[in-house]
Amino acid sequence: MATILSELSEKINAVKLAAAAATAPLPWAQRLGYLLEHVGASEGASALKSYIREKARQYTPLLPGGAKDGPPRDSVWKVVVNAEVEAEL
Repeated sequence: MATILSELSEKINAVKLAAAAATAPLPWAQRLGYLLEHVGASEGASALKSYIREKARQYTPLLPGGAKDGPPRDSVWKVVVNAEVEAEL
């Protein structure tokens, strides 16, 4: 997933992405924002970041069903980083 995001990052419209996020479960948007920023697509995640700051109150695990306590947490995206992410380029 990280590889695909890194390849598509230049084509992401941040405003449209944030609008689309409003139609999906909030944890999906949190994970997507974290992954986008992780692969260096911060510009594409900019409007999404504002949406998450406004809406997210709870942390969500990066890997659904994975550990929620113990792993590091990303306070910007409110994501429990319970999996290693690598983009293969």
